[in-house]
Amino acid sequence: MRQRDKRDTTGGLRWHWRAFLQRRRWAATSAAIADWLATTRPASTQLLLIGGSAGWMMCSRWLQRFSEIVLVDIDPWAPNLFRFNHGRALHASGTRLQCVETDGLQELEVLLARYPQASLFFDNVLGQHLYRVRDIEQAEAELDQVAARLAGRDWGSVHDLFSGPVDALRVPVHPVLGFDAQRDAQGLLVDGLRGTTMHKRLLAQVGGVNEWMDHVTSGVFPVGVRSRLIAWPFLPNYAHWLQAGWVAASVPVAHQRDHERHFEATS
Repeated sequence: MRQRDKRDTTGGLRWHWRAFLQRRRWAATSAAIADWLATTRPASTQLLLIGGSAGWMMCSRWLQRFSEIVLVDIDPWAPNLFRFNHGRALHASGTRLQCVETDGLQELEVLLARYPQASLFFDNVLGQHLYRVRDIEQAEAELDQVAARLAGRDWGSVHDLFSGPVDALRVPVHPVLGFDAQRDAQGLLVDGLRGTTMHKRLLAQVGGVNEWMDHVTSGVFPVGVRSRLIAWPFLPNYAHWLQAGWVAASVPVAHQRDHERHFEATS
């Protein structure tokens, strides 16, 4: 695995410049995330937004639901760019914005104690944890503990599930770019499929080729929680499948997972 500075994936000017340039390419994905967010029912009017960065793919209308947002990110560029993207809308709704520069996962218990009534949302950060810790076993173990750490809290996440190279010539004429999913005791179930068959179904929709990466996030949501898978054409030759889900405070937590870390797009 190539070694990266953690801000290569969680922020920094390189990321923000890329996001700015790719806004049109990512527009359909952003719209799909907004549609999914509109279906969520956060229990609190205070939002703890973990890894929100500049909110390039966030929905201002959804953010306006809250009376206060606490933006938590290690990226020092995040606060000003988040205000650039959403400040006017938040001002219009009277939503207060507080910014905290820290590692939201590392300091999660501190944040939970400081904001005991807040709903939490992880904005495209959990899928990057693998690159930030640079150790698959550690990343997998820590991600599998997220739900347990948040037991009794109201929270959601959108994160990378799979990513890899694509060939535009392999994209179907009418691709399916969104799927409903649910995690059961055997793992993730998508369109009635699981495991290798499910992987191939997803990758075929975006023209996936060669080996794809599993971001070891399939165990983030508790068993029984429904989620939405959303295709993200990250670059002309590279794509992601995102997973978006919301967990009510009353959902019980179980500890099991069933996934493959790497898989082939074609047989």
